[in-house]
Amino acid sequence: MSDDIFAWHASATIYKYFEDKVAAMTAHLDLGREPLGHEIEDLVRRGLFAPDEVHHEDGNLLTTAGLGRLTSLFEGNGGAVFNNAQAIIGVGYHGGTTTNDAAVTDTALAGNGSTSTAYYQGADASYPTQSGGTITVNSTFGGSFANFGWNEWCLGIATGTLTPGGTLASVGTSPIMLNHKIAGLGTKSNGAIWTLSATCTIS
Repeated sequence: MSDDIFAWHASATIYKYFEDKVAAMTAHLDLGREPLGHEIEDLVRRGLFAPDEVHHEDGNLLTTAGLGRLTSLFEGNGGAVFNNAQAIIGVGYHGGTTTNDAAVTDTALAGNGSTSTAYYQGADASYPTQSGGTITVNSTFGGSFANFGWNEWCLGIATGTLTPGGTLASVGTSPIMLNHKIAGLGTKSNGAIWTLSATCTIS
């Protein structure tokens, strides 16, 4: 590879656990609540449960704001970093269509504005991770949240206490959207738990 080429590649894998599987995991853990992301990951790692469905979507557009944050941090000019306290994953309905392309000028999901059309939240415990130029971040959407057609996704950064919600501006302080992908990921129903696992590689 030429030493003057910057390559950005991102993808998302959606691990879907439907209502019956969530009920079985909840009963197995006997915690009086549905399992959290790291608890589901442990159950799967131990071979006790498996996702009902897995969907992979390749590609994701780096936004102008995202590129600006990366170069600012690289040059030592500061800015919030993508760590567990500040990392955001968002999913949106995008009007029920996947026909429009994401643009580098996008600053929020197209579904931004209501929890019935978009949902942003923080990363699961112990994420993001970084290895060999690849960042991995998981975020698990519980049974009562983001129950609509997932037709877009993004990563973001904000400071302060992250508060899940339907607008990027309400999630934290000075949020920015790092990247954006429009694609049909499926329709999440009430009671189902879906984990979006995003990977971003810089080479």
